[in-house]
Amino acid sequence: MSYADLLIWQYKGQPRATATAALISDAFGTTWNGLADLRQTLDIERATGTHLDLIGQHVGQSRVLSSERPPVRHDLSLDDAAYRFLIKCRIAKNYMTGTAPNMEQVLDFIFPGSAAVLDHYDMSYTVFVSTAMISDVIRHAITTLDILPRPAGVRVRYNLVTHLPFGYERSNRNYTHAAFGDPPER
Repeated sequence: MSYADLLIWQYKGQPRATATAALISDAFGTTWNGLADLRQTLDIERATGTHLDLIGQHVGQSRVLSSERPPVRHDLSLDDAAYRFLIKCRIAKNYMTGTAPNMEQVLDFIFPGSAAVLDHYDMSYTVFVSTAMISDVIRHAITTLDILPRPAGVRVRYNLVTHLPFGYERSNRNYTHAAFGDPPER
């Protein structure tokens, strides 16, 4: 049904009234479709290019990494995958509460199913991150930039490993994901 069919009897069949109803209908339809697509456009997992730049600008993360080490100044523009990683790290840093369970949730947001946290109960954590899905740029960001979330006043050691360690107690999430009883393949 179109809006032209909803016109009252005096305006039915009038060209200007029908054109006005069609114009309003098209404008509302275009606006509605744009609003419906906005959620998918700003989804961090699906966004690419300028849409990802918009998300990065919103959370305060630039796509360009600058390095000033005399005598060379180097700017690196990140691809979408590396930039998405930095945006997730920035979001996690902004919303982290600092508890061990929250640290696990945050790392699961950044590295889905490929990170584990070991709390030493002496104001220090060890974080194990599987290197299976990590690019060289992300590895550089983890080891040299202070990009991963960490609680204030707590020492955090990040270990990049090929297999996640097996653990009981609170770290039992790795039961089906880590090597258990089998030597690593060489």
